[in-house]
Amino acid sequence: MNNSKIYLSAGEASGDLHAARLVTALRDLDPTLRFVGLGGEQMERAGVELRDNLVDRAVMGVRRVFGELGALVGIAGEFLEELRREPPELVVLIDYPGLNLNLARMARRRGIPVVYYICPQVWAWAPWRMRRIAARADRLLVILPFEEDLYRRVHADTRFVANPLFDLLAAEEARRVPPRPERERLLALFPGSRRQEVAGALPVMLRVARSLLASEEDLALAVSCQRPALEPEIRRALAAAGLERARVAIGSPHELERQSHLSLVVSGTATLEHAYFGVPMVVVYPVRAWERRVFGLLSVTPFVALVNLYAGRRIVPEFLFTAADERAINAAARALLAGPERARVQAELRALKERSFRAGGARAAAESVLDFVARRRAGNCEPVEKACAWNA
Repeated sequence: MNNSKIYLSAGEASGDLHAARLVTALRDLDPTLRFVGLGGEQMERAGVELRDNLVDRAVMGVRRVFGELGALVGIAGEFLEELRREPPELVVLIDYPGLNLNLARMARRRGIPVVYYICPQVWAWAPWRMRRIAARADRLLVILPFEEDLYRRVHADTRFVANPLFDLLAAEEARRVPPRPERERLLALFPGSRRQEVAGALPVMLRVARSLLASEEDLALAVSCQRPALEPEIRRALAAAGLERARVAIGSPHELERQSHLSLVVSGTATLEHAYFGVPMVVVYPVRAWERRVFGLLSVTPFVALVNLYAGRRIVPEFLFTAADERAINAAARALLAGPERARVQAELRALKERSFRAGGARAAAESVLDFVARRRAGNCEPVEKACAWNA
């Protein structure tokens, strides 16, 4: 590729990081590439010419989304103008389906191919949306091994490239200085990075924690706060539970994950991080009773926790929970504090890491992107309308 321009779009902090690592890997393979797009500071540091900082605009909740709607419409208009004025050779989308699916449709209508990297995990709650994603991309790059089969049912050109999370964790491990051993066992809570998750999960997690602390004298408590904006809400919840003295760990959760003896974790990437560090966990996600019934009817996967999905069986306890499940969560946590159940989980997590948690995802994704471009230039790419089983 000579002076080729690739347009990337990532809308959240994690997508920004993975897009930046992809750009670095692409540039290593072809230093002549030029990158532009939407993302955040990580992408900008990797050499992407940012058209707008979507990470700063990342919002949750209806009111805040409407508050940013005008700006997002403007971003889409500028994207269209760039496609007209100086079209890229390829558009690469990273997760963030809300805006990215619209950008994909705009690009493909103008004959510009689209590669979707880190396909959204819609299979968990809205599996019918997989068809829409498939119909708007020419190649899908998935990062969870079981996703390859799921997405290939609706798009023939689906490829598993490994999870770039393990690149990051392996790099951190190589730089890390081992800490001094702690005298206390640490019970750590990971209530998620979204305000809705924290509000729904943390009160129950704290009630379970208070019960465990009451019976385990050497147990200390810490709560992960991945976003500083959530700290006041977390501290209010700690005060309401009478646990003001608990440590609040702000920022990256990885060091707290390493230190944890046992964790209560809201379902998400954090479950894979705990598995990487070999930490026993109870995985939870707050739902209403009707949502749990809908999940049971519609989900195409047997588990919620990524660690269990990776393993293909239930290694750690998981709960789509309502208030009625608090006792069961408590019992599952107690079983993992010590004894044979804890030893079993630790052994299975070690085996899972050795078998499945391989680094190199960003490099594999970069190679697949360049392979796609080379095939398209040679006229060997099947049109997406034929590759996918449904068109949107």
